Amino acid sequence: MKIKINIIITTAILLFANLLNAQVNLATIKGVVYNAEDSTEVVPFAKVWVETESGDRYSIADEAGRYSIDALKPGTYNLNVRSLGFDNLTITAIALNPSGIVKVNAYCGMNGVLPPVEIYVPLLIPGDIPKIEIRLEDIEHSPYMRDPATLITKINSDVQMIEGTSDLIIRGSRPGDAIYYIDGIKMNSMSSVPGAAIGGLEAYTGGIPAKYGDTTGGVIVLETKSYFDLYAAWKYSQ
Repeated sequence: MKIKINIIITTAILLFANLLNAQVNLATIKGVVYNAEDSTEVVPFAKVWVETESGDRYSIADEAGRYSIDALKPGTYNLNVRSLGFDNLTITAIALNPSGIVKVNAYCGMNGVLPPVEIYVPLLIPGDIPKIEIRLEDIEHSPYMRDPATLITKINSDVQMIEGTSDLIIRGSRPGDAIYYIDGIKMNSMSSVPGAAIGGLEAYTGGIPAKYGDTTGGVIVLETKSYFDLYAAWKYSQ
């Protein structure tokens, strides 16, 4: 009986650790809902949501018009805004990178008034951590799409490959010091991931965030495409 209890506890700990790791690279959309006819006037309590492969993710704006939708997988989303007395609004093709925060201010029109074009930009933090970001469209148009390790080395000279292997050296670090995270899970390499399944790629070359652990060799963060993205790509190719 004691052995069974230990097995159950160990399994629970492993599942919880995997859950925490899976949250590492999730992204956020946040912003304020405004009245398109008077951009100084906020629209409180608007219903805001995005569509995901696992269902809609909702948020309700507060009294100051602020909303936030957290824990989104990297990818491209449509943001929908609904509020009584305003026209329905959808902002399309919002791209989220791993661990990114994108600010999207929504302007709701009334009686067919066309809302202004919204420009959304990632929120920058002072002293931003030096890193290399490779977006999905860059990966899909690269001749090295099927080889993620070579792809990074061709993008930035801070990352080099050890001759005869797929191991990476970041900014002159020792071989084997680099850390790899695939969908939030720590791995020894990323050679097992086919290029067609890559949704986004990042390399931290200095000032590594504490959530990735203690290392001086740099961190490679790889996010794979969702099942929905893979199915859509397969269907498009038919």
